[in-house]
Amino acid sequence: MADNTSRFTCKGKQIYHFMGTSTFSQYTVCAEASVVKIDDTAALDKMCLIGCGFSTGYGVAINIAKVEPGSTCVVFGLGGVGLSAVMGCKAAGATRIINIDINKDKFPKALELGATECINPQGYSQPIQKVIAEFTDGGVDFAIECIGILLSW
Repeated sequence: MADNTSRFTCKGKQIYHFMGTSTFSQYTVCAEASVVKIDDTAALDKMCLIGCGFSTGYGVAINIAKVEPGSTCVVFGLGGVGLSAVMGCKAAGATRIINIDINKDKFPKALELGATECINPQGYSQPIQKVIAEFTDGGVDFAIECIGILLSW
């Protein structure tokens, strides 16, 4: 609920909602704004919740940055928003998608989703901006920041 409480309990313990909607429960209590009518002909086993992370990352590449075919992009951060930005850059036709993250365990998924290179900034003594400029002979066409902290810069 909006006040961080829940209307659900099990054996006297409160059960909290997932994403504020409890979409994986058979019955739930949620705000009217969180409800979406699903077409009666839709296959329920194919329906899923896509949170704001996907539309934020993918949307920034397609709708805000307006990534162009043949362009070079850099995406800072490989969480859900960053990986979605990678997919948006790929869908827009970017030919080079460089990812920056301090967690190398995220690199295989980024490469699977369309990244062409992954860089851990902790492996360099100079600022990552200079590393990117050297790797790209001057810079990128589009830079998308999906972290919100300076640690990855």
